[in-house]
Amino acid sequence: MQPTVSSFLTPLALKTAGAVLILSSLIDLLFMLWFPPETLVLEGNRWWLYATSQLVDRGLLPLVGIAFVVAGDWIKIVSTEDGGELGNNWRIGTFSLASLLGLIFILIIPFQLITTNDFKAQDLKKIGDEATQVQQGIKSNLQQIDALSKDKVKEQLAAIDKELASGQSQGERLANLQLNKLLLTEPKKFAQKAEQNLQVQKQKREAQVSTRMIQTGVRTSLASFLLAIAYITIGWTGLRRVLK
Repeated sequence: MQPTVSSFLTPLALKTAGAVLILSSLIDLLFMLWFPPETLVLEGNRWWLYATSQLVDRGLLPLVGIAFVVAGDWIKIVSTEDGGELGNNWRIGTFSLASLLGLIFILIIPFQLITTNDFKAQDLKKIGDEATQVQQGIKSNLQQIDALSKDKVKEQLAAIDKELASGQSQGERLANLQLNKLLLTEPKKFAQKAEQNLQVQKQKREAQVSTRMIQTGVRTSLASFLLAIAYITIGWTGLRRVLK
């Protein structure tokens, strides 16, 4: 079959676009790992967790690139006489890359689940420890109030009432003054209110940790599983045919 312009340009365009997608996604991934956001604290396994998450988030582009390359190769095979015989080396390379990425995505799944579960336990423990410290601070405040003389209590209340009456205190300062007044006048009620607020904040933070870990671990693992199936299907099927 005499090759036409379209039979030459179409596979070339697909292969070029595929190669650009593969290389650009890998370059983008390298830059994301080398220059992570400054707001992230990445130490030890947290860096690896971030790295695998970024790899999964960008795992579709190389897959599309490989698909373009394979499609371009198939068009060349059916449109030229020598298309099926030339280029076996790069075909092996393409399918080997797909197989390697498939293996990487398979290995990411247990790592994501185990690591996110460990971090969840660590974060929940940290929240519990901080709540315990706050509770100890509340008890310490109550003990300090009990140790104050009545005259000292009256003196502090007078200072607080004067500042409240001036109307100059706003926002956080106003809230703190009101809490201090409650602590001086009704310490038991203050302790009860502080404990309730502490429990609400603790539950809110624990829910945020659980939600974040589900999004990071389960979502990334499911996406990694789907990508692994796609890469392995293309890579292993292609290698089996090329190496026959």
